[in-house]
Amino acid sequence: MIFKQSDFLPFAIMSELRRFRAQDLFSFNPINLDRLTENYNLSFYLSYMATWPDLFLVQHAPSSSKEGLLLQNLSLNTTTTTTAPHEGRMMGYLMGKLEGRGTDWHSHVTAITVSPEYRRLGLAKGMMDVFEKSSDQYSPNILF
Repeated sequence: MIFKQSDFLPFAIMSELRRFRAQDLFSFNPINLDRLTENYNLSFYLSYMATWPDLFLVQHAPSSSKEGLLLQNLSLNTTTTTTAPHEGRMMGYLMGKLEGRGTDWHSHVTAITVSPEYRRLGLAKGMMDVFEKSSDQYSPNILF
């Protein structure tokens, strides 16, 4: 999904909200170094990615370099949706899961964080909206 942030900035910034991928583990350290962000071990992130792939989201900024912009333009002309990790910066991520027993299930946000330079733009709200819709895909009776 592509979200336009022009409502919040005097110039339009396009960003991509997508599933977290294993290669994103190499580029999320600047966000995790923030003192407000909880850190987990590598296997914890991988278990969420494997178990609840639709509930582990990443917001990604476009590249500002000419090389990255060229790669993005080339990837727009192809049918593949893969993105190289060097194309832009990670703006934030959301880790969520479903938990419960029997018919009593609910979605749970384990971690949501936005890099300090991208805060107050509504990114966390956008990630939460997608998380809620993704949770409903598993079962419409899940409490959010």
